[in-house]
Amino acid sequence: MHSSSRFLSLLGLVYIALAQSMNQAGYNPRVGPPNANCTRQTYQLDITSNNTVFQNVDSNANETYITKLLQTFAPLPMNFSQEYEHPDKQPLSRQYSISGTFCTPMNGQVKNASHVQYLIHGVGFDSSYWDFAVDGSDEHSYVSAAAAAGYSTFRYDRLGTGLSEHPNDTYNVVQAPTDIAIATKLLEMLKNGNIGGQKFDKIVGVGHSYGSVQVQALSATVPRMLDAVLLQGFSTNATGQLQLLTSGAYSTATEVFPDRFKDSGLPSTYLVTLARQTQQLNFWYFPYYSGAAFNHNRQTEQPVTQAVLFTQMGLVQNATNFTGPVHVVTGANDWPFCFNDCYAVPANGARGSKPANFSVYIPDNTGHAVNAHYSAPQVYQEMLAFVSDAFAA
Repeated sequence: MHSSSRFLSLLGLVYIALAQSMNQAGYNPRVGPPNANCTRQTYQLDITSNNTVFQNVDSNANETYITKLLQTFAPLPMNFSQEYEHPDKQPLSRQYSISGTFCTPMNGQVKNASHVQYLIHGVGFDSSYWDFAVDGSDEHSYVSAAAAAGYSTFRYDRLGTGLSEHPNDTYNVVQAPTDIAIATKLLEMLKNGNIGGQKFDKIVGVGHSYGSVQVQALSATVPRMLDAVLLQGFSTNATGQLQLLTSGAYSTATEVFPDRFKDSGLPSTYLVTLARQTQQLNFWYFPYYSGAAFNHNRQTEQPVTQAVLFTQMGLVQNATNFTGPVHVVTGANDWPFCFNDCYAVPANGARGSKPANFSVYIPDNTGHAVNAHYSAPQVYQEMLAFVSDAFAA
C-alpha cells in the first residue's frame, strides 16, 4: 500500500501502455457495415485531466480484495471516498492512443457532409456496440441504420477497451475524468476538421450507458459544441448504477476469460462480469434477444477498470447552458438505471429539472443493451427521427 503522495510520485514510472500486447483480445475486426465507407485510425491525444487520487489501493490485488472494495463503495460511497480517495484532485498530463472509426454513407448518399453523430459506448463494450453485427446481419448495427438514413458517424474505443491503449494504472489513470477529457478532445477535433477530413458544423452526441453519462457531461462542460444529445440506456437514478457494481459480480478479466486475456498483460483490476448470468441480469431482458446476439457480446465483452466504476457518476452535472434538444431512449426493462421498470416514476421525480426541449422513448421488452435486443431496428428508426429533426433545426 502507498500514500497518495507516493502514488503521485510513481505515476510517471508505472504508466505502461499495453495496447500492442492486447493482440485484439475479443475485438471484432469489422471496420463497418457494407453500406458505409469507414476508416479506422489511431489518434495520439495529448490529454490533461483533473483526476481523483486513489490511496490505500493495490493495482495488482486479488479478487478477494477487489470484491472488498466493491462492497465498501456500493452502500456508502462517501465512506469509501474518505478512506480510499485523497481529498484533492490532481492534474494529470499524458498522451493516449485512441482508436476511432469514421463512417459516411456509401456512394455519396450523405444528406449533409458537415453533420455527424458522435457515438460513445458504455461499460462492457467497445465502439463495435454501435456496429453490433451478429452472424453477418446488420439489423443490430446503428452505424448501418444511420448510413441508410444518410448520416455520418464517428465512434471510438474508450481508453482501456478495444484497440485503444490499456494503461497499467487502473486507478489513477483509467478513470472517468480521463475519459471525459478524451471525449472533449475528440469532440474538439471533429469541430476543427481533424477527423473525417472536414469541420463539422452540427454534431449530435449519442451515448449508451456510461457513454451517455459522458455525453450528458459534455452538454454541461462544452454546451456550445453539441447541437443535440441522445442518451441511450440512461437515467439520473444513480442507485441502479451502484447496484450494477455488485450484481455484475465484476471480476478479473484474465481469470474470467483466460483464453482471451491470458497473454494480454492486463493487471488484475481490469474487470468483466463474472458469468453469463450476471451479464444477463444487468444487460439483457430474456427472451427478447437471440442467443447469437448474447454469445457475440459475451465473446467480445471488454474490460472496465475499478476506478471507472467508482468515478463514473461523478461526471453527471446540471447542463444549465445547453439549449439543444435532449432525447432519452431507455429500455422498459433496463436493470442498472430502472430496476427492470422504466415506467416507474421516483417519489421525487416531479421535482427534477429537465431541459425545455426534452423527450423520452421507452421501447418495450428491451434491457440495458438496447442495440442487441430484437427491438433494435425499431429503436433506431425512432432515434434517427430525433437526429433528423436536430440536424434540420
